[in-house]
Amino acid sequence: MSVPTITDDALKEKIDTASAWCAAHGVLMGSRRRSEQDSSSTLYYNLYEPAPFALEPSPFPKAAFDKCYELGRPWNSIVHAVAESYETWLRPTLLATASSDEEFTGKLLSLADEVSRQQNHNQRAQRVTLGILRSDYLLQSESSTTDSSAYPLQVELNTIASSFGCLSTKVTKLHQFLCHDLTQQQQQQLIENPAAVNIVDGLAAAFHEYTRQRSSATTSSTEVEYQPVVIMVVQPNEANACDQRDLEFLLFQRHGIKLLRRSLLDIANHAKHSSAFQNKELIVPSSDNGTWAAAAVVYFRAGYTPTDYPSDKEWNGRSKIEHSAAIKCPDVFYHLVGTKKVQQALAANNALRKFCRSDQEYHLVTSSFANLHSLGDDDDGDIVATAIANPHSFVLKPQREGGGNNLYDDAMAKALQEMTRKQRSAYILMQRIQPPTFMATLIKGGRPTVIESVCELGVFGVTLREYNEKGTSDGRVLLDNVGGHILRSKGATTDEGGVAAGYAFLSSPKLI
Repeated sequence: MSVPTITDDALKEKIDTASAWCAAHGVLMGSRRRSEQDSSSTLYYNLYEPAPFALEPSPFPKAAFDKCYELGRPWNSIVHAVAESYETWLRPTLLATASSDEEFTGKLLSLADEVSRQQNHNQRAQRVTLGILRSDYLLQSESSTTDSSAYPLQVELNTIASSFGCLSTKVTKLHQFLCHDLTQQQQQQLIENPAAVNIVDGLAAAFHEYTRQRSSATTSSTEVEYQPVVIMVVQPNEANACDQRDLEFLLFQRHGIKLLRRSLLDIANHAKHSSAFQNKELIVPSSDNGTWAAAAVVYFRAGYTPTDYPSDKEWNGRSKIEHSAAIKCPDVFYHLVGTKKVQQALAANNALRKFCRSDQEYHLVTSSFANLHSLGDDDDGDIVATAIANPHSFVLKPQREGGGNNLYDDAMAKALQEMTRKQRSAYILMQRIQPPTFMATLIKGGRPTVIESVCELGVFGVTLREYNEKGTSDGRVLLDNVGGHILRSKGATTDEGGVAAGYAFLSSPKLI
């Protein structure tokens, strides 16, 4: 890694221009600061600056890019099929993991049990769910440099709080602006990114499905009809608020739909159920003169990590949402499908086949699987020994999202040596993918770093689907889109890949 002293006037001007473009167009992230008025104050604010970004687009093979997009709709369908098989497959798959991770996966599983029991008694408040999914891929290559032979392997599938759809859309436009002097053929390598529009259109589709349900429901003459809104569940003092706020503004601009930001604690303390939808309509205090609003859609941009649940109150807020008639994005079943254990289990013993619609789809999806290994089973001794002996060939992954949770190299080997079998069941082992490298200029805080880099592509899927009722045919598919992408560049020796976690830089693909 090197941090150059900028003597090249053209480079300095390009960095200044790019940083100004980011500021002018809201490609920003906040850094949390304590109020200076009182050093002991619990009040914080965010100071915003351009999000970490790559000065140039990142080379990415067109064939690999097209394949990642081709995998989008199959994953939309698979996630729903697995969620629908909660009692017969999803729950049994996660029991051991929940036992070793009682305070998070265990509580999610208990909440899913409660909602599933409602389904069994035909009391489930909402049978439609919205998925804003993101499947992340690294390139595997036998060559050290990016070429057309590199192929994508799935790193993970995100089913909750899939972020950076808006900022990624803008970084694509930043690179198109910086590269405006390219030939028309070269500019065609900078692919358009519809992530932001497709995400808000998905939220709008769910909103209109809720209002359709409400208008067709039997109501009494005394029933109050509250203004429907989208609720975004957020973390307090969210540093990535600009990416989230852009969705709020774009949702209103394109569809005239209002979005309210609320924490799980806000929901626990202030939300309640109204008489609509058999007393399961979720209503929250609005910001308008003490009025109340109905949660048509609850969109989680928090709730994916144990730190989002510091007390039972936050779990009560999550429960209040899950037991309501609001359309959840995601509901607890989709959330559980995104666990690392499910990723590993789907890749084992042809388990995926039952959730695919055809042999062709099955072979397409499995061709993107890295080698994944279950831990905590009676027969995991051989693979544990292999990983300890070859720590650079594996990644140890817990049931966590948000970046910074995986273990690599000697830290991974040490953890495996010290863990009990039960503790190991909270993790999976994954093949260490070996991506090709390229040189990149990465900008953070206005300072450039020229470094050997790799990139990771995430493809958004947006799907609105209805669960089957027992004894009936398949539920409706109301929306099934592939919704744009995020590309992150990072130093080749950096293991983690999260922008919000501070490891990666927003970029865009230059198709080769």
